[in-house]
Amino acid sequence: MKDFTSYGKKALRNACILSDDQFKLIDEVKGFFSLELHESRRYAVMTLERPNCNPRNSYLLMDLELRTSEPVEGVKKAKQIIRERCMKQLGANSGLQKETDPAASTFTNSEGGLNALQTNKKKAADAMAAIPRPSCEELEKYLERWRLNPELFVPELVLNKLFTHQHPLNQDIEEIVLKVAALNTVYNTQIFSVYPIAKRILSLQIDERLRAGDESLVQEIMSVDYMGKIRHINHYSFASKYCSFHNPEAYPIFDSYVEKVLLYYQKKDGFYSFSKEDLKDYGKFKQAIYAFRDYYGLNHYAVKQLDQFLWQFGKDYF
Repeated sequence: MKDFTSYGKKALRNACILSDDQFKLIDEVKGFFSLELHESRRYAVMTLERPNCNPRNSYLLMDLELRTSEPVEGVKKAKQIIRERCMKQLGANSGLQKETDPAASTFTNSEGGLNALQTNKKKAADAMAAIPRPSCEELEKYLERWRLNPELFVPELVLNKLFTHQHPLNQDIEEIVLKVAALNTVYNTQIFSVYPIAKRILSLQIDERLRAGDESLVQEIMSVDYMGKIRHINHYSFASKYCSFHNPEAYPIFDSYVEKVLLYYQKKDGFYSFSKEDLKDYGKFKQAIYAFRDYYGLNHYAVKQLDQFLWQFGKDYF
């Protein structure tokens, strides 16, 4: 079964199968050579050509719905990951939705198909039931895991030292470039050109606003001037992290895993009223984080500890 279709840039544009925002996200990646688009039109594997590098090609797995990308070893590995994610999402949807989608309903035309669908629903329901309720006990477990894993706590210590001790201000372009580059390297925030981001941060004169916990800074840092055009290119997570390392208690970190955790428990327990789109507004995202902390009795934990918990928990279960 062929579930991926290969496109060059021109063919992808002419096919008109992606939204303007999705195509722009792909088009703005430097070195774009070819794309393998999954039939869901949510996931894609991008091959980048780097003529002066060894190896010559590199690869990105792209989520066009969440507007995220991550480096992968190769096309084959990326396709395997995408297929696994689609199967996981299909199972979750079967267990959570009262109505099946048209593709799922075709299996109910036979007794065997109906049994298979019921089995998938049960598996999905069992998987969801196994997800523990947020609690102090769960949070402590993940904080201990963080403290015992040098791959997690050492890079964070280095960034804390860089942001709060060595270069706490944002008045020198070279210091900002250093911080942007370090943050991008540690967290793989998909910043393909460091200088425009640093220039944007310098122009905003952010130090007093950071100390005051000004939420609007996150949205402003996202608006970057690339070659004379103001664009929002998947910098939401980066902007929240940049602010957080200056003032962690005022700036919880947005991440796709954190988003999934919040949405799951909002649907399961109704701990706060918000939509997925609301979480793209940093002020509303911050309110949801604080509401999550209050609802599950985690008030005596710092925001940074909540960041560490949510990221690990989301990675484990979603």
